[in-house]
Amino acid sequence: MEKTVIYGILAGLISAVLQSCAYVSSALFLERHRARALDLLCYTQFVQALVSLPILFALIPHGALGDWEIWRANLYWLSIFCITQYSMFYAQRTVEPSKIATWLGLKIAVLALLTSVWPLNGETVSAAQWGAIAITIAAVWLLNSSGGKRTGRAGFIAIMVFICVASLCDREQVFIMNIFSHKYGVSMMESGLLTLTLGYVSFGVIALGWILRNSLSGESPRLTIAKLRDSSPFAFFWFTAMIAIYFCYGRLGPVFGNVVQSTRAVISVTVGFLAFRCLGLGVELAVPASMWLRRLAAASMMTAGIVLYSLLR
Repeated sequence: MEKTVIYGILAGLISAVLQSCAYVSSALFLERHRARALDLLCYTQFVQALVSLPILFALIPHGALGDWEIWRANLYWLSIFCITQYSMFYAQRTVEPSKIATWLGLKIAVLALLTSVWPLNGETVSAAQWGAIAITIAAVWLLNSSGGKRTGRAGFIAIMVFICVASLCDREQVFIMNIFSHKYGVSMMESGLLTLTLGYVSFGVIALGWILRNSLSGESPRLTIAKLRDSSPFAFFWFTAMIAIYFCYGRLGPVFGNVVQSTRAVISVTVGFLAFRCLGLGVELAVPASMWLRRLAAASMMTAGIVLYSLLR
C-alpha cells in the first residue's frame, strides 16, 4: 500500500476519534445550558474562527484573498455547512452520540451515488464496492434497534438532512482544496488548512453577529462567557478533526475517506459507553448489556464494510 494511502487512512482514523469526542462534548453543552441548536452552532463557530484567523493569514498565498473563484466556492460551502451543523446539533436532542456516528455511515451511500453521476478527481465506485456499502447500511439498521432513545420523526429527518447536505459539503471541500493546490501550488496539507480556516473565519463573522445580538437583547455577559467556555471542548475536538479529515480527503478522496471515517461507529460506541458507565455523563440512556453488545456488533459490521471496501478499491 502506498505511503500516501497509509497517511490518508491514519488521518481518517484520528479524525474519527476526535469527532466521536466532539459528539459527546456537544451533547453535554446542549444538556447543561438547555440551549438551542443555533446557540451551539454560533458559539462553537466563533471559537473556531478565533483559532482559524492567525492560521489563515499565515498560510494564504498572495492574491488568493482577491480570487473570486475561491470566494464563490467558499460562499456555497458556507451555505450548506450551516445546514449540516444545525441539523447535527438538532438531531442530538433526540439521538444519542453513539447512534449518530453509525447513522453517518449512510454518508458513504450518498457520496457513492454522487460520485457515480458526478465524478470528482477520477474517483469511481465499482459494483463490488456497493456490496461493502450495503454492509454499512445494515449496520445502521442494527444499531437503531439497540435500545436507548427513539430517533423519532424529527430526529430522523434532521439526520437525513445532515447526511445528504454533509455529503455535498465534503465534495465542495475537495473542490476548494483543488483550487488552492492547482492554482497556487500549495501542498495538499496547506490547501486543507486554507479551506478549513477560510470557511470558519467567514462563518465566525456571522456567529459573532448572532452572539452580540443575543447579548444586546438581554443575555447576561456571564452567561455568554459560560457558553463560550462550555462550547470550547466541542470546538477543539471538531477543529482538529477537520484538519485531519481535510488531509484524509486530499489523500483518499471523499468516498474512500468517509469509508475510513466510518470507524467512528466503533469508536463512538466505546466513547459513549465510557462516558456513561465510567464518567457518569448523561449523554447516553441506560440500556442493558445486551444492547451495548448489539451496538458493538453494529459497529463491527461497519468496520467489516470498511475493510471490504478497502480491499476492493
